[in-house]
Amino acid sequence: MVPQFHRPGEEAEVDFAEVWVRVDGKPMQCRLFTLRLSYSGKAVHRVFSTSGQEAFMQGHVDAFRILGGVPTRHIRYGNLKPAVSQVCFGRSRVESQRWVAFRSHYPLTELLVES
Repeated sequence: MVPQFHRPGEEAEVDFAEVWVRVDGKPMQCRLFTLRLSYSGKAVHRVFSTSGQEAFMQGHVDAFRILGGVPTRHIRYGNLKPAVSQVCFGRSRVESQRWVAFRSHYPLTELLVES
């Protein structure tokens, strides 16, 4: 185990997970967006029908509003596919134009993509 130290409001992580819900009594597979602060563990969850770009961005908007701001250091992503138009060598990515525009609206300082 490697101890970690996180300062309040500096770091968060985002991921989608599979979740099953009942709609009109029928099971439906959906995607659960989660943005979790590293220091406090406080999280915002949203259920969407897909994990597409619109859900990805809306999840961020909702989380930033509920948490009262944007993490000041970085956000870690297990999968940044909704924001990426091309995966290059290693960890380098070409971000989609819509994601670049979204990021320019919010002061997202650094995005870390974990494999």
